[in-house]
Amino acid sequence: MKMKYTYNYSATLKKFCLVITTVSLLLIGGNLVANDNFGLAKTAVAELDYNAALPFIRAAILEKPNDMEYLRLATRIYLDMELVDTAVLYGKRIYADDDNDQANVFLCTEALIRGNAAVAAVAIMRKYSKKNSDVQSSLYLVKSLIAADSIQEASLVANTAKAKNPKSTETYAALGDIYFNYKPQPVYDLAIMNYEEAVKLQPDDINSHAALAQCYWKQANAESDIELGNELFKRCLLEWNAVTKLDPKNARAWFEQGKIFFLSKKYPDAIQNLTRYRELRPIGTGNPMSSWYLGNSYFKMNQCDSARKHLDDAARQIDTLKGTASVLLARCSFFQKDWKKAATLYKVAENSKKDWEGYDEWYFGAATLLAGDTTQAIEIMRMASFKDPTQCTFMLRFGLLLQSVNRASFSTKIFRARISHCNDSLTARLHAFIGNNFYADSLVDSALTEYMIADGLEPNNTYIQSRLAETYLVKGDQAKSNSLYETIILAGKKGSDEDKRMASSAIMKLNAADIGLKSWSSIIERSKMGLEFDPTNKWLMLYMGIGYQGLQDTPAACRWYKEVLKLDPSNEPAKQNLKAINC
Repeated sequence: MKMKYTYNYSATLKKFCLVITTVSLLLIGGNLVANDNFGLAKTAVAELDYNAALPFIRAAILEKPNDMEYLRLATRIYLDMELVDTAVLYGKRIYADDDNDQANVFLCTEALIRGNAAVAAVAIMRKYSKKNSDVQSSLYLVKSLIAADSIQEASLVANTAKAKNPKSTETYAALGDIYFNYKPQPVYDLAIMNYEEAVKLQPDDINSHAALAQCYWKQANAESDIELGNELFKRCLLEWNAVTKLDPKNARAWFEQGKIFFLSKKYPDAIQNLTRYRELRPIGTGNPMSSWYLGNSYFKMNQCDSARKHLDDAARQIDTLKGTASVLLARCSFFQKDWKKAATLYKVAENSKKDWEGYDEWYFGAATLLAGDTTQAIEIMRMASFKDPTQCTFMLRFGLLLQSVNRASFSTKIFRARISHCNDSLTARLHAFIGNNFYADSLVDSALTEYMIADGLEPNNTYIQSRLAETYLVKGDQAKSNSLYETIILAGKKGSDEDKRMASSAIMKLNAADIGLKSWSSIIERSKMGLEFDPTNKWLMLYMGIGYQGLQDTPAACRWYKEVLKLDPSNEPAKQNLKAINC
């Protein structure tokens, strides 16, 4: 992998570029007026604020599209902003205008190298070096040759330059670049040695610090010893940190630090560094992977609103990430309960299911269901149940959904699969749900078997007991049914809220039977017991009225019917019974 050169506008190149004024206002005729766009662009560049310079140079080029001074500055700005195609276009124009001007030659060469046109860069530098044998020209030829994979020739040129100027920082850096890109295999130790020598000669040499960081990064990724690998990553971070201290507006250093923190799962640090990068290189400029790392970091921190624009940008610029970005955005929409959007984004991401986790298919199905498409949701969840039946919560909900749309046999299949993969505290209840499916299909004996299994697993579960009682009643075993209902009623006195609900339901089941038997006192006694733990149950109150009406205690019956109507003024049985006894 070739060393990636970043155009940092070091002191070497600045020698050949126009002097930048820091004056942004001119005094004309005694009045302060705003400087022109070109002047404002130069001011921003002098302050290393290339992002601020970009709109001004764009406006300046529109004003004077053929001014070479404008195009020279534009080439520098576009290179630093990583808008390489435009930098190459302008670099070629200034070179064509004057191919003897060293600043033009170096700028065009840098642009061609960055624009993956190294062969053209080599041709330019060979031509120029024949007329100019200075060290700087030789080193730009070295850069071009390295980029063009002509490592042996680059080594020859670099060593010749070193012989001429053994104390040159740039020469040591060039030798470091050669070893970094050496064929058939890079020699990182020798690259580091040369970069370190460059830093000794010039401690503020940003390019050498960045190159050292790259070497440590490569070594760390190739290291099998975890402890040593971590130490190399630390050295890498220290070098990039040195760059940001020397040049706080060096966008690449912020990006590289953010990338390292992201890959090491230190997401808050990643966000901090990548946010700074995006301040220097707003969306639409710079490295699109920054949007991917930043969006992912926000996602990992459950900050979906912040993640969205960065993931959208990454998907827009990098085709291979579209599906994965859609999955992350779909998850965000799911977490935010935007069901329609989540379902739509999962649909977009269907072509990249290699990036899906087991739960994504379930999220897709749940979002589709909650967006209103039950038929499609069932099909999606069916596939999810085959792919990942270990998602216990979703398997339960899917089984219940199938039950609600009268697909009892399919529901049973899902419940059984859940029991197989998720043997937990809900197993007894699931056997009861399977019993309900058989009951719904009039398979009473099969239902009874499942209820008995459930009762064996949870012998004091009043819901399961109520299902057993109902089934015994259907089978004509009144004694077993009544015995179970009485047990449930006793449990309701001191039990949970569900126990109380089951007890109230059991009382009403027995009361309904006692109406046929005209056991009015039993109805009253039982209903009164229920009202002790369920005092606002209007149906128990109604049975109190019915019991007293059966005993011909009209005042008491009237009183209870009126209590019902206080809670439910539209209760028809209470109204009709009041009318019948002339209350």
